[in-house]
Amino acid sequence: MNLDSLPLEKYVELENDPYYLARITVNQYKTTFHVELDIIHKETHKIYKHLGRFYDFSEIDDALETGYQRLKDLIGKKI
Repeated sequence: MNLDSLPLEKYVELENDPYYLARITVNQYKTTFHVELDIIHKETHKIYKHLGRFYDFSEIDDALETGYQRLKDLIGKKI
């Protein structure tokens, strides 16, 4: 992936919820990457609920993949 496109934001539609999206954001700090997970309002993109941060990934692809995996785990639980 291109590092010039950071922060990288990916959006995931939430099943049965027309008002909110899940957002996965990947950022770089020095030589490592971290990922943040949020539930945001679809229209305003304001954060409804912060789900967590995960740190110290050596590759941007690893951070993004972990973001998708953790989101899947968290969405299965009640938010």
